Amino acid sequence: MITVEKQDGAHIITMDDGKVNALNKDKLDALVAALADCAGDFGPAVIRGRKGIFSAGFDLKGFAAGPETATAQLQAGKDAILAILRHPAPVVTVAEGHAYPMGAFLMLAADRAIGTEGEFVTGMNESAIGMALPIYPMILGAARLNSTGRKAVATAQLFSPQQAREVGYFDDIAAPEDVEPLLAKVLSELQKVNPAAFNANKSAMNAQLIADIEASPLPEF
Repeated sequence: MITVEKQDGAHIITMDDGKVNALNKDKLDALVAALADCAGDFGPAVIRGRKGIFSAGFDLKGFAAGPETATAQLQAGKDAILAILRHPAPVVTVAEGHAYPMGAFLMLAADRAIGTEGEFVTGMNESAIGMALPIYPMILGAARLNSTGRKAVATAQLFSPQQAREVGYFDDIAAPEDVEPLLAKVLSELQKVNPAAFNANKSAMNAQLIADIEASPLPEF
């Protein structure tokens, strides 16, 4: 489900379970492990999903399986966000489709997030499906979204790709046929950044955000 390949100096991490990339503990742990394996050099790490859907979010079966499984799944999501925020090289996310909550969280944690034009939506819809978000995506959203995006967390508004860029989920939007050229351009730019300076500046910029997320409690089930 999680594959990694080296391509022109970048590490391409692909999530593809053949379905909707619902993220459970095992998949999120595999994503964290893939990032750790990529940390040995300054090659940017690219996290991408399937065409049509980046991720449908957390696996709801995990929440229905009991308190222990639900808590472990939420902790794995927290660990994945922290792994991106701490990664010593740039992390780029590429959504060629829908990005629902946990998928949207990965976008918010990335150093550069690319979306694709189309009939796709991105955002946090927990209020619509009767769930309360854990604290850590709230902290991440407060740091990365504008006021419209922050208010939408409570109202469950989902955003088109262009709207998602405006509120802060994406940094760039491309037509489907332009995703690969845009990604190549972004990676080329990132590979010219001084590795030590990047790591120092990213670490400093994310230090308080990481501390706040680490300290945030998980919900009790």
